[in-house]
Amino acid sequence: MNSFTAISPLKTLEDVSTLIDMLAFRAQHTPKKEAFIFEGDSVSHERLWNEVNRVASFLMSHGIRSGDRVMIIFPNGTEFFSAFYGIQRAGGVSVPIFPGSGMRRALAIFTACEAKAVIVPSDTPQEMLDGYRQAVEAFGAKLFTFDECMQSQATADFPKIEAEQLAFLQYTSGSTGSSKGVMLTHENLIANLRQMIAGSDMTDEDVLVSWLPVYHDLGLILMTMAPFYIGARLVLLSTALTRMSHWLNAIMDYKGTYTAAPDVGYRQVIKQIRDPEKYDLSTLRIAINAAEPVREQTVRDFEAMFGLAPISKPSYGLAEASVGVTFWGVDAKPIKVDERGHVAIGYALPDIELKIVVDERDAEIGEVGELVFKSPSATQGYFRNPEATDGLFWGDGYVRTGDLAYWDDEGDLFLVARKKNIIKHSGRTISPREIEEIVDDIEGVRYAAAVGISRGDLAGEQAYVFAECRLSASRAETEGAEIVREIVRTIHQRLGFRPGRVYLVAKHTIPFTYNGKIMHVELKRQYSEGELATEGKLLYPKQ
Repeated sequence: MNSFTAISPLKTLEDVSTLIDMLAFRAQHTPKKEAFIFEGDSVSHERLWNEVNRVASFLMSHGIRSGDRVMIIFPNGTEFFSAFYGIQRAGGVSVPIFPGSGMRRALAIFTACEAKAVIVPSDTPQEMLDGYRQAVEAFGAKLFTFDECMQSQATADFPKIEAEQLAFLQYTSGSTGSSKGVMLTHENLIANLRQMIAGSDMTDEDVLVSWLPVYHDLGLILMTMAPFYIGARLVLLSTALTRMSHWLNAIMDYKGTYTAAPDVGYRQVIKQIRDPEKYDLSTLRIAINAAEPVREQTVRDFEAMFGLAPISKPSYGLAEASVGVTFWGVDAKPIKVDERGHVAIGYALPDIELKIVVDERDAEIGEVGELVFKSPSATQGYFRNPEATDGLFWGDGYVRTGDLAYWDDEGDLFLVARKKNIIKHSGRTISPREIEEIVDDIEGVRYAAAVGISRGDLAGEQAYVFAECRLSASRAETEGAEIVREIVRTIHQRLGFRPGRVYLVAKHTIPFTYNGKIMHVELKRQYSEGELATEGKLLYPKQ
């Protein structure tokens, strides 16, 4: 029996209610069409569907049942999708994690979700494989390589997948605290796919080019699930912020029309590319800028660098909404920026309601408050974490985002900062982005991060600035003072106050999540607990 005959014929996309339906629909209607290409390996919808069924058969033969969590530790590549969807085809719940997490984080998530099995890439080094196997088997679970999962032939005896079933757990990147497992059902995900496709006017003629990690929401849901759903072409790249030319070359070579990245991705292009005339990006119609605060200068410089019309689309989303919440619109209009440099983040996607609340009431126009939303794509909470789930909701089914925002008098939405990251200086509310954007442009600075720290005196909370510099430790001792003075002088000139302290720190000191967000809370912890000093990361001054 052909492996997709177990799924009843799906006549239109409206018949699709689960991610498994989505793959089956493509296998039924466009089997020979390319689903995606990765490093020269072109995978058709038929091949993807058959591999998904083989993985599912293997897992079922090894005891995986409906509702069981299976963790996968894969980088971008062809194996990821067969494993991710194969788990769901077997009725299980996929738990993708960052492959560079390290054993400690991997085991923390493994125990938190009570995984029954772990799947790793075929080329996992033997030493790492042995380490994972020993740790996993100590909990009575099983470890499989992808090659092992492909040893079964597909059968048609699969469980029926319902829309309300959990599809996967998205463990948050932990930018403001410990990682939590966001529960996303098939129904949530299909709803958000339809919202994002309609909101961005994506069609089956689009060519999506993505280097974003497939193990996290923006790279997984928008940039891979959406093209699978609509039947668009996906050009998948390896994840690398160190070599952005491969992204530009792919857009040019494949005539990409649709791409996405956090602001830091576009900033890396601006920093790295010295010969922009080599790259013809004229086929691009949409370049989504999301996942971290959008910077006006980044957008202006990127578009000017390649002679592009206004294609940049500031957008906003979070794992608790599956991913997408707002989008700047499909027409070619310039971005909008307020007097403090905050960039408007677009309009609510279809079937999403937005509110801004202050002290349990709706905010006035121009008043900053917490952004909350209601959507069929919204999570029901965090996996086996009732305390965090209780604090997630507001009012009649609205989800708290933890982000501060406001509406202007024209109805445009501006994101200010994460509530936990905001710096309260002498009665003034300051977004870390306002400081970081200024310091990043100072010569000799690679990246900057700003956090609020109180020294327990009458001055209250002060802005502490950490700037990764391009100097060696020895040069920082002799030349660091001038860079610090320039940072203080520039912040004072632009923002009207002086930071409490400025530190030059070694490369790779500022912690980032794997999708490009600065981990302000973690940086603050490392400084406050003395880790930066004891580990020699403070170059100037040293304490």
